[in-house]
Amino acid sequence: MRLIARTSLILLTLCSGNSFAGEPTLKDALQKLKRRDPAVRPASMRQQELVPPAPAEPLKPRVHGGPREPLRLDEFSLMRQTSEEGYAKSWGCVQCHKHTHDMHKAGTTHLGCVDCHGGDAMTTNKWQAHVQPRFPDVWASTGNPVRSYTVLNHECPEFVRFVNPGDLRIAHLSCGTAGCHPKETLEVKKSMMTNGCMLWGAALYNNGAVPKKRSRYGESYSMNGVPQRLQTVPAPSEYEMKYKGVVPFLDPLPRFEVTQPGNVLRSFERGGRFRGEIGIPVRDEEPGRPRTRLAVRGLGTENRTDPVFIGLQKTRLLDPTLNFLGTNDHPGDYRSSGCTACHVIYANDRSPVHSGPYASAGNRGLSQNPDPTIPKNESGHPIKHEFTTAIPTSQCIVCHMHPGTNVLNSILGMMWWDNETDGEFMYPPQQKYPTAEEFIRSAMNNPEEGSLRGKWSDPEFLAQTADLNTQLKHSQFADFHGHGWVFRAVFKRDREGHLLDHKNKTIENENTAKLNYAMLHPDCRTEKDGLPVHFMDIHLEKGMHCVDCHFKQDNHGNTKLYGEVRAAIEIACEDCHGTAYARATLRTSGPAAPEGGTDLEVLTTPSGQPRFRRIANKIIQTAMVETDGDQPRQWDIPQVLDTITPGHPRYNEKSHLAKTVRFDGDEIVWGTRPRDSAKCAHDNNKMTCAACHSSWNPSCFGCHLVQRANMKMPNLHNGGEVTRNYTSYNFQTLRDDVYMLAKDGTVTKNRISPVRSACAVHVGSYNNNRESIYVQQQTISGDGLSGIAFSTNVPHTVRGKDGTKQCNDCHLSKDEDNNAIMAQLLMHGTNYLNFMGRYCWVGAGEHGLEAVVVTERDEPQSVIGSTMHKIVYPDFFAEHIEHGGELAHSHEHPGRDVSDRVRHPLRKPNIQSLQARGEYLYAACGEAGLRVFDVAFIDHKGFSERIVTAPVSPFGQQFYVATKNARFVTAPATTAPDPTRKQDPENEESPVHMLYAYLYVADAQEGLILVGAGTLLDGDPTNNFLKRDVTFNPNGILCGARHIAFAGTYAYICADIGIVVVDLSTPTNPRIETVIGAPFVNQPNAVQFQFRYAFVTDCEGLKILDVTNLAAPEPKASLPLTDARNVYVARTYAYVAGGHNGLVIVDVKNPLEPKIDQIYNADGCINDLNDVKLGITYNSEFAYLADGHNGLRVVQLTSPETPGNMGFSPRPTPWLISTKKFAKDGHALCIAEGVDRDRAVDESGNQLSVFGRIGARPFNLEEQRHLYQHNGKLWQVSNEPDFFRSGYRVPKTSLTVRP
Repeated sequence: MRLIARTSLILLTLCSGNSFAGEPTLKDALQKLKRRDPAVRPASMRQQELVPPAPAEPLKPRVHGGPREPLRLDEFSLMRQTSEEGYAKSWGCVQCHKHTHDMHKAGTTHLGCVDCHGGDAMTTNKWQAHVQPRFPDVWASTGNPVRSYTVLNHECPEFVRFVNPGDLRIAHLSCGTAGCHPKETLEVKKSMMTNGCMLWGAALYNNGAVPKKRSRYGESYSMNGVPQRLQTVPAPSEYEMKYKGVVPFLDPLPRFEVTQPGNVLRSFERGGRFRGEIGIPVRDEEPGRPRTRLAVRGLGTENRTDPVFIGLQKTRLLDPTLNFLGTNDHPGDYRSSGCTACHVIYANDRSPVHSGPYASAGNRGLSQNPDPTIPKNESGHPIKHEFTTAIPTSQCIVCHMHPGTNVLNSILGMMWWDNETDGEFMYPPQQKYPTAEEFIRSAMNNPEEGSLRGKWSDPEFLAQTADLNTQLKHSQFADFHGHGWVFRAVFKRDREGHLLDHKNKTIENENTAKLNYAMLHPDCRTEKDGLPVHFMDIHLEKGMHCVDCHFKQDNHGNTKLYGEVRAAIEIACEDCHGTAYARATLRTSGPAAPEGGTDLEVLTTPSGQPRFRRIANKIIQTAMVETDGDQPRQWDIPQVLDTITPGHPRYNEKSHLAKTVRFDGDEIVWGTRPRDSAKCAHDNNKMTCAACHSSWNPSCFGCHLVQRANMKMPNLHNGGEVTRNYTSYNFQTLRDDVYMLAKDGTVTKNRISPVRSACAVHVGSYNNNRESIYVQQQTISGDGLSGIAFSTNVPHTVRGKDGTKQCNDCHLSKDEDNNAIMAQLLMHGTNYLNFMGRYCWVGAGEHGLEAVVVTERDEPQSVIGSTMHKIVYPDFFAEHIEHGGELAHSHEHPGRDVSDRVRHPLRKPNIQSLQARGEYLYAACGEAGLRVFDVAFIDHKGFSERIVTAPVSPFGQQFYVATKNARFVTAPATTAPDPTRKQDPENEESPVHMLYAYLYVADAQEGLILVGAGTLLDGDPTNNFLKRDVTFNPNGILCGARHIAFAGTYAYICADIGIVVVDLSTPTNPRIETVIGAPFVNQPNAVQFQFRYAFVTDCEGLKILDVTNLAAPEPKASLPLTDARNVYVARTYAYVAGGHNGLVIVDVKNPLEPKIDQIYNADGCINDLNDVKLGITYNSEFAYLADGHNGLRVVQLTSPETPGNMGFSPRPTPWLISTKKFAKDGHALCIAEGVDRDRAVDESGNQLSVFGRIGARPFNLEEQRHLYQHNGKLWQVSNEPDFFRSGYRVPKTSLTVRP
């Protein structure tokens, strides 16, 4: 039912003598009140004395404004109030709001309407009874207003209370009054659901906006709507801060949009004639209206506009927190604020799995209350006018939907839709050309710009997307759409992407009907052979909702401020399921558990039953939400101990193996439990339960944050000020096939845990003229680690036998078929998820270099000529086809400085190798040496030359290092970790290895050359004076050097002699380890690494080395190929640039048995292939080919129509989609590699990317080896316990690895 504050109907004035049957008359009730002590009169009566008596008719609205006596806490205990007294304080209200009752459970209290809402219950005149708003236009409807955000901060407290007594500004006067819920109210005011510090802290630190990793910003408002600091009282000790994650304070998010970021994003310098003040770039300008362009060349004014701060202030992310009403504009966005945000249920989702008994109410926020004043066709009303603790998951996800890869989506078996799969149903047949007004409306509705091109920007279409499920070929959509987003279901698949049934059998003839069956309610379907498995969490499948696991403290908090969500959780898996050594204690033991834990056996359900009961060796739990008939649902909680006890009905041999397996000398044994549990490989103190029991983990690889200077948008926090600058939020590649492990944070005891890609941000900028001036730049975190961020997490994707991780998901398979899986697991990267972006950088030898536009600029940034391009931009696609698939736009550079024409008139540049990283492009220019180009403003049409050799001046910088014959240049990472920064010990970050401070040049005459490049990462262009720091070519061993590949701190250099392995653990003191030459390797030209193997192309074909010991590689396998010029390995396929043969795709799932999968040459069009690089855009994979005299070729390798496209390694289905031919007979020789988005650590265990939790990190080298080595020897596994039954011993012939 709608809260009584907002009715817009004209109330009838009724006779005060009227009463309902069985109810006391108003006169009787008033007499009872008068007899009570005046000191305990209800607050509503005392409150009336603060306001002058109402004038004679006509009555006018009562609007509070100006000075007033503050509201006071009520000394009168409402818990002692009688039913007559409660009725007296509802009398005038219920004359119109008929059939309305106290929201609390019957028999617990006797409250009147004004006890909670305030107002005047002694009149039946609406304008006198209701507290009137300052902004009546906002409250014109009786439902919650759409996207009201900060309006409540500007309303008076009396009105806020009248609208929603549970609002946290005034909850201490209503919910938190004496004798009610004062403790809970204080807890919620400080909870993470209110302050949201986890998002703000991670986003700002990960992207270099602040230097501290510990959260310091959070949202809270005073009774009058003023942002305020929150504090932990008493102040936390050092132990609590470090090991419990408690933070001492949280300040409001700054109102200003400028900062001194640690990132290198020069585009956000505002510029001006004078050094700016905060928020005012030039002193004689009006605030917020600079006369100069947003991004002028040079150092600017030390007054940077930070896209991350702007995004947090203005972009719909986790907004709104409990401080504000829900946005009430989509299914999945309907709720109130504060206490009532959770405890009053709205209709958000028609799925009975997600909504339980509330599913029948629909997903439009409609009321089912009999109150005649509440329209039944108006959104924004609660289902009923009542409080409940039986909170369905559909209510939780209203807030917990961001990001679309978080745990509340995955527990439902859902994640963000990828904007591509089944796109023909989601985009209109006619291309959209949005107006500026449509853009603004769409941005307020959905922070993702791509929605503007699709049908789902229409709220009515969005609300019904789940109705498309009967037509979709590859997806199934959810029925909730928080923030205007679309969510799709995740199904069980094998590594090749084929759907599997509950017995892990491949499903034949995948079709819509089978997907529909998998989406049925678990009670309405059975596990059937040949039908898909929807990968929702097993707890949800059994009928549990969030509140069945997360109890009062997890939801309310405990008045302490926590910097990360998991630090604030008191429940742990073991508390209910026990361990291999003991049954469950039913006492909480999570990070936020009180000393001794909370006793779960004293908790009760809404029906008053115990939530947990022990019956013999069983633990029975009673549901909070679901029922079986007219009784609450109950279930027997499985105990780990039972699953490892032979003869028990729940015995599971694989569980027995997993819980007891360990090394005994060189022998793997299992079955018995050692006295010391630490000897077990999977001991609970070593790893989280989720590490093995998660069936999948969602990841989002890349968010494109586009800042627009000339766009007025309101802040969604603080006072809601309207200023220029806005940052949209555009997720890119969404995958459910990636599973990675790492070390969890300090608060969660650094155990092994799942990890997901979390914040891989690329930023761009538009100037005052709405022109793109800066495109897709990566960030650097505060302490110098790459801003391509990751976060350990608990995926909430637990499954039973049909989804638990198997042995060869984390250890070497005896079949040698999981090398790529191990590379992914250990976060080495797989080369499959690389970000190529809008520009493909092509080296064209003597022709120079070209930046070729390969995607649309607007979101979604489809690759030109692709299947997605055809769906999203049909007009542009048609033009592309009309031009024969020729790419229309590129920017070229001759590859030399203007002064070279004078100083070296006879020397021609010959660009043979390129690497783009951040704002710079590195080029090996043959006899012209090493040259670095500034490419930050490649998209800025205001510059006549968009690729420059000296961003400040050719006399004030040195972007050129002379060498005799530079054939190849590389940085050890495509991301930008900066080892030169001073780190803050409080952040607990791993140091960045000094290896990453240099560029490495392979010179055919001089060998290996190191050039210091740390100054290219600090954002200061005045100190970029590059010089060679090391030249290394002992006894000419590196003569003919032409390629360098890094694996950890080892460089594998292709030279005339073969492959020279150089140890660069001390970069300035290189040391040769070994040489792999004839007869196995002859004239090598390229090397690629993947976990334990290196893939080499030479004059004979493809060679494979075992590099388990990086210092001593061993020849293992070969595949004869003619004209093999380069190689790129992505997951289970090696893509060989086969010269005149075209693109040779080699299956290397088992690296010891490589085999040609297919050769693609586009009917002979691809016939001079020199180089190949891969990049993924949305959910399709592309190969970018340097095809010699044919120029650049773009080949689409996969699409949503490719069988198994959602799997880890679908078989490529290549087809040529576009070409760019170069002028002057230019030959495409090389392609710059895209940014690695799934590589967080190198093969030597050096961390590259920032992790979102303090103390969390990837495995170091010793920890990595622990998964596949014992005492320096390799060991392998099978998924079947029989493999270990007789006592598996580490083979004596296993490779011994040098420490």
